[in-house]
Amino acid sequence: MIFRTLAVGALAATLGSQAHAQSTPPADGLSWSGIRPTLRLADGNFTMTPVARLDLHAGSYFGQPDGLGDRFSSGANMRRGRLGLRGTAAQDFSYNFTWEFGPSTPQEPPRGGRIFEASIAYKGINGVNLQVGAWTLPHTLAYASSSSELLTIERPSITAMATSVASGDTRFAAGGEVFGKRFYGSAFATQGVASTPYDNDQRGVVGRAAWLALDAETKVQLGFNGAFQADPGSNSGSSQRFRDYPELRLNSFRYIDTRSMAADSSWAYGPELSGMVGKMHYAAEYQIIGIDTPSGPSRSFDGWYLNLAYPLLGEPRRRADNNATWRRGRAADIDFNQNWGALEAVAGYSTVDLSDSPVRGGRQSIWTAALNWYPTQQLKLTTQYQNGSLGLPGRDRDFQSLAFAVVFSL
Repeated sequence: MIFRTLAVGALAATLGSQAHAQSTPPADGLSWSGIRPTLRLADGNFTMTPVARLDLHAGSYFGQPDGLGDRFSSGANMRRGRLGLRGTAAQDFSYNFTWEFGPSTPQEPPRGGRIFEASIAYKGINGVNLQVGAWTLPHTLAYASSSSELLTIERPSITAMATSVASGDTRFAAGGEVFGKRFYGSAFATQGVASTPYDNDQRGVVGRAAWLALDAETKVQLGFNGAFQADPGSNSGSSQRFRDYPELRLNSFRYIDTRSMAADSSWAYGPELSGMVGKMHYAAEYQIIGIDTPSGPSRSFDGWYLNLAYPLLGEPRRRADNNATWRRGRAADIDFNQNWGALEAVAGYSTVDLSDSPVRGGRQSIWTAALNWYPTQQLKLTTQYQNGSLGLPGRDRDFQSLAFAVVFSL
């Protein structure tokens, strides 16, 4: 009996000391998590961590018809090049300031960069994130996902055009998100784009909702998102233009293009479906985008995509509760022995139609196959093949491409 009492007492003391150690915040000063340093000050009430991002893309086009004067050309570029700081203040507030050195379009000459993100968020309420500033809004499943964890090198064209209505990169906004184990919702009021000077006349709203309807070996998440913009267009121009690259930014050609259209307002909305079937991840979205014109009927366009991913090394993708996206699976960093990082095979199809008489913006359809290798937590290597077709007024064409991407994130 005495030995049992002593054993129980020793166990309770051990558990108590472990709980105290876990509840004690790290001491002030510099600490490291892998290669990422964090500075803590004022008893941990203020923290600062560097942000770094480098995306290098290269590729080649082939399978194009002979005799074209405006052919897709091979090339290489720095798609993203970011440096910044992020952290917390007074524990409940977080901040992020990031500068983008990469060109906004392919072959753009260096101009010293621009703001990518400058925002402050309040996270003092569990399951709530209130944010104000300029950043990439979590509008659509594709844009809520980090660009470092995309299945393909670029996001599907239809989502790029849908987010151009009232969200996208560096958009001025204020609003919030609520989330739990199975639900997510967000709503933001938006203005112009921080990287475009004097672009502050726009007024818009964007929102997204998602619900994990089935959470078993098969997971099904249903979602819906939408955007509306009053007085669309940069600066003082009340117009809207939808266009995009062939889901690869190696040169400046954007063949699907509605050209600028006079607009009183513009909008985008559509459902999303994502989840898991065993180890296989799937993600799909459908979007309708359009404008209300000053005279005449409104114009609408649409498109959709479906992507599949299967892990060859490492764990399958997993759901992130705080933004209802699917992050890459965990895997140990490469050690050239038993661990080789994470590797996933990807297949996808996307299509968009920008034709609504008299607007003849063209059609684009692309089949994609890719291999994504994550040798470490900070590094991603992608090899991607595309087989695409363009339906353009008087000049239809097919194309193929082989591209590579190196992504470093800190």
